[in-house]
Amino acid sequence: MIRSSRRSSNSHSSIAGGLQSRPGFALFMALGALVIIGVLVAGSSFISVQETRLGQNSLVQARAFTVAEYGLNRIQTDWDKTPNLTVPNGASFDTLYVLNGDTAKVRYTRLNDETFWIVSEGRSKAGNSLAGSSRTSVKRVGAILRLRIPTLEAKGAITAGGNVVVKGNAAVDGNDHIPADWGCTNTPNNLPGVTVPPGSTVSNQGSGTISGNPATATDAAAGQADTYFGFGEENWSSLIAQANVRITGTTPSDTPYPRLTAGLDCDKANTANWGEPMRPLTYEASMQGVLTPACYNYFPIIYAPNGLQLSGNGRGQGILLIDGNLEINGTFHWYGVIVVTNDIIRGNGNAKVMGAVMARNETVADGSVITGTTEYNYSACGVERALRGSAQVVQAKHRAWTEMY
Repeated sequence: MIRSSRRSSNSHSSIAGGLQSRPGFALFMALGALVIIGVLVAGSSFISVQETRLGQNSLVQARAFTVAEYGLNRIQTDWDKTPNLTVPNGASFDTLYVLNGDTAKVRYTRLNDETFWIVSEGRSKAGNSLAGSSRTSVKRVGAILRLRIPTLEAKGAITAGGNVVVKGNAAVDGNDHIPADWGCTNTPNNLPGVTVPPGSTVSNQGSGTISGNPATATDAAAGQADTYFGFGEENWSSLIAQANVRITGTTPSDTPYPRLTAGLDCDKANTANWGEPMRPLTYEASMQGVLTPACYNYFPIIYAPNGLQLSGNGRGQGILLIDGNLEINGTFHWYGVIVVTNDIIRGNGNAKVMGAVMARNETVADGSVITGTTEYNYSACGVERALRGSAQVVQAKHRAWTEMY
């Protein structure tokens, strides 16, 4: 029994020795846990920062691309048509647009007479530059734009869908006139003075004269609606939609002549400004307003839905579209294209038209009567400049757009 007791005592002592206290173990475990937690927190913070930066990068890239596209589209929307005639082939120039603090630098480069290469560089910035967290992105897109130039089937100085009478001291001349100081070098292309469809008549009375190559002619196209309402890729409706000036009554609210802004630019927002057709050799002191070179290349499209009466010492250039009749009085000067849905009716004065006139003669019972001391001279240069100067731009049909980077 004594031996058994001793064994039991030794056994208990051994167990007690195995459970002895180990000072510092808990601290070691706590420190290890803190290190692991710190690593997890640092990793999470790093991932969060990276995701934030990726998000900022994606945002600023999207904004840069958006503003680059904005610049490209804005060019087409705000095309002021001045480059149509003033920018030589191979030349470039820049303009800058701002959208919500982002910028689009747009460069025009003229490739040939009808196409432009447009590059829009969008630049966007996000974040706090003082804190060193700003992000800047640059995107560049390009497009080929072409001029959608209207075409005109002028058959003479006057193309009419009905009878034409030239009387008084009026003169109609189909020989090609080149406006003085316009810089045109085209080979003269002489046309008839007056062209009408078969069955219609042309006559002159009193001192009225008709000249050309030949003086008068008949052409079936003069009786067709497409000759007066179809202009190649454009048509009557599309040109009206692009009109720079709309005349609500039968007369302009003010005598048309070129105006300048306070900054001495051509005032294209003024509806009484119809461009400057005159040059130093042809400008007369009696004309309203001063000679305005800033408006030499402004060829507006003017629409008169209720017929039109022109008078006074006004002047203008471009494309004139008239629903109804046209009556020109006074000493009004016009260079370019006139298209009338009905007739040219009696007018008095010393008016002068340089370009081409087309009168549809919708009211078949009457006809056009050219009177007064008026001149209607055909000018291929005047027609071409008016059509090109008023042309809108559109993207080329195939592979016109590209993202450069």
